[in-house]
Amino acid sequence: MNNNTLQINSPTISDVYTPLKINDKGHLSSISKIQRIEPYPLGSRIEPYPSGSRIEPYPSGSRFLFIYLRNLYRKYLKHYSPVRSTAIWAWKNFRPIYLNFKSIHLFNSTSRKEKKWRPLINLSEFSKKRNLMTHKITNTEVVNTPVPTVTPAADQSYLVSPHDQYVFPEISVVMVENATIYGGSNLTLVDNKVVCHDLFDATHDLTSEELHGRALIDPKRKRIRWLSYDKEPAKLSTAATFVDACAPNYAHWLTEVLPRIALFCTQECYNEIPIVINDGLHENILNSLFEVIGSERKVIALPIGRAITINKLFITSVAGYVPFGRRKECLEHSHGAFSPGSLAVLKNHMLSMCNVVEENKAVRHQKIFLRRNSDTRTMVNSREIEELLIEKGFVIIETDKLSFLEQVNLFNNAKQIISPTGAALANAIFCKPGTKVAVLMGKHKDMIYRYWLNILAPLQLEISYVLGAIVKNRDLGIHGNFFIDPKDVLNLLQEMEE
Repeated sequence: MNNNTLQINSPTISDVYTPLKINDKGHLSSISKIQRIEPYPLGSRIEPYPSGSRIEPYPSGSRFLFIYLRNLYRKYLKHYSPVRSTAIWAWKNFRPIYLNFKSIHLFNSTSRKEKKWRPLINLSEFSKKRNLMTHKITNTEVVNTPVPTVTPAADQSYLVSPHDQYVFPEISVVMVENATIYGGSNLTLVDNKVVCHDLFDATHDLTSEELHGRALIDPKRKRIRWLSYDKEPAKLSTAATFVDACAPNYAHWLTEVLPRIALFCTQECYNEIPIVINDGLHENILNSLFEVIGSERKVIALPIGRAITINKLFITSVAGYVPFGRRKECLEHSHGAFSPGSLAVLKNHMLSMCNVVEENKAVRHQKIFLRRNSDTRTMVNSREIEELLIEKGFVIIETDKLSFLEQVNLFNNAKQIISPTGAALANAIFCKPGTKVAVLMGKHKDMIYRYWLNILAPLQLEISYVLGAIVKNRDLGIHGNFFIDPKDVLNLLQEMEE
């Protein structure tokens, strides 16, 4: 593994030093080293362009037209509900037709070959057909899905579960030879195939890669056109991939990506294997990463549009998943599936880190309310609810002002947590069993209400909901702002005290 160096024909690899404000006592190095694959110049896109360039940008004319129309829509048109709905519908339905046409008729011969239809196959099926080396880390888990308390009681039907329990598959590490990974995607290209994780259902799930024009999926035939074509990918002898379209989102990172990394790092046989992550992750996400992997393991950041071909690639199977979107509006929403075992491994490791950091002991409150600083999915009467909760002994918390370990410590010591739905609530995975967590949400037919329940209830937390009407920005759908009746909060508090 000492020869595990990146190779590429041009100087696109650089060592960058990412400052990580972990603590003042040097629990980890305050500056951790990440090797970065250099992105292509601004304006380059994976689209048809004269041969000879490393990547294929938009033709200049169509690129400028695209930018003009995009800015026009964002500044002036998207705020009108009919325009927004029409634009989203057209993007989802006509863009795939356009991309498929370009793949056949507009690309040069080399691009057409790379962007041809490829079989889409899940990891377990692929490993069985290839008889690949597989290292099992966890067994299958039976996950219960209890019915939570809902206030007002008339809204209980919003939280009805389609099942009492489900089985989460075992988690394993699979070694794949001569595989290529791309920035911003957990899909892996191997020979003529594209490998996805086992919980992905192409007939139901819409991917971020499709919405952003980096892939085109034919769900009926289980095949994919891979449109992100990097002509000169970097080369690496050995690595483990944890690149994912959802990684920049704190909640998805904490419940889907980081648990996989934590499980991988528990296996001593993988101690010296570098890991590949998304480029441009938030400081707190990087803090959480280095708390798991330490400061010695090599980390490579891969930006969108770039690729690495790896001789021996280690893929850790899915530990949690909620789809990016639905393929068709008529389909039911998936509310997510998560491995309680992997979340427990992550939690126990982070708590051991907190025990080392003495300064975090000061961040302790038994009753906390999480203030959401966002323009979407905001509680319009937040100040009124905050004043009510302060009278009941709650402390108002802004998690974006805390370090990662301070957030871990805060949630682990809380006994009652109330919060509008938002990424910060993912920190509740660090709570002690029996902690009472109440989620405040707007009522909408497309809301994935059971998302937090599916994550937190299997960790023995007591979950309840308070639902309110969406009263502002209704055109934003589930992201509209909502009103919570203070009387319902008082009823919630009474139930939490019982």
